[in-house]
Amino acid sequence: ESHNQWEKNIMTNIINPIILLAVAACHSAKSTAQAFQLQHHPIVIAPCSISSRCNPSGSVGIRASRFSASKSTNRSVHPKSHHHDDFETTTTTTRASKITRRSFLSSAVILSTTSTLVSIASIPRSAVAASLEEAATYAYRSGGLPFLTTLGLSKLFTRYEGFVLAPENYYPKKGSAKINNLAIQFDFPTDWLQLDKLGGGIQYVDQRNGDKLYLLHAMLPEGVDLKAVSKSWFGDVIFHPEGDVVRSGVVVDGYRVARSQMVNECSSDGDSVSDDKCQLQRRLLLKYDTVTGNGVQTVERRGLVDAHQIAGTRDVYMMVTASNAVKFEAKGSRERETVETIVNSFKIG
Repeated sequence: ESHNQWEKNIMTNIINPIILLAVAACHSAKSTAQAFQLQHHPIVIAPCSISSRCNPSGSVGIRASRFSASKSTNRSVHPKSHHHDDFETTTTTTRASKITRRSFLSSAVILSTTSTLVSIASIPRSAVAASLEEAATYAYRSGGLPFLTTLGLSKLFTRYEGFVLAPENYYPKKGSAKINNLAIQFDFPTDWLQLDKLGGGIQYVDQRNGDKLYLLHAMLPEGVDLKAVSKSWFGDVIFHPEGDVVRSGVVVDGYRVARSQMVNECSSDGDSVSDDKCQLQRRLLLKYDTVTGNGVQTVERRGLVDAHQIAGTRDVYMMVTASNAVKFEAKGSRERETVETIVNSFKIG
């Protein structure tokens, strides 16, 4: 019976955080989280929640916790007072020993979730937008499923051909129609595993050694192009706490951009940013440390970045690879040859 009651409570209270968020406006923040009173007659104070109610006068009703016990045999209800600050109180004769650790934690989680949701709701939209502009996020797939074609007789590499979301209000040429998708192409090892299929990002991993590739998107700061922006900007946006590399589970202990070079600088007689036909391209090498799962040891990593700025926009699309530093820098390294093949094959637009 206790197990059934637990399941019923869980199912019923899944929607508690949503309801609590909706009614949080009827009380001040100081009344959003109250504690259990673990006495002989346990009472839970939860303003405007499933286990309480608000009357038109603004006072808060207090009712016995629905988590605290199963059925009660004797129940006394005190009449409601007409005073504004009085409470309608329901008590039970259930002993405190009936409150289980499981029921206490359930209610604590609900109250904690409510507080978090209220805090998130109070963050200005402008602050969220500014934070996201400073972080590199996935270049999300669009335009249907990609075409995957194995290359050569050995079939060691596969060519990815698909589309990602284009920059907002993007017109490839003056007077042309707006487009919503950008064509992309790159080669990767056939035995690499695709991650985040449902999330819409493009990420592959070598399950043997942890090498990865990411396809990321970032916004350049106002007034600079891909050639003029500082090389440190790439490390900052790729390893930003709100970026998808860190959010995917990578714990970065430190990083720096060791090398940077322009691959395509466009023509020197025109504005490279507004040139309809030109696409700036830049190649960089990242050196960074990641923390292992036990949180004690750090591992040196190397990353290759192939960045492309879409002409006429601040949008940058980056193919980023990640490899173990020792294997990457070894003479005749197969790992380095693999990631260089990936970034050299990347095309967009």
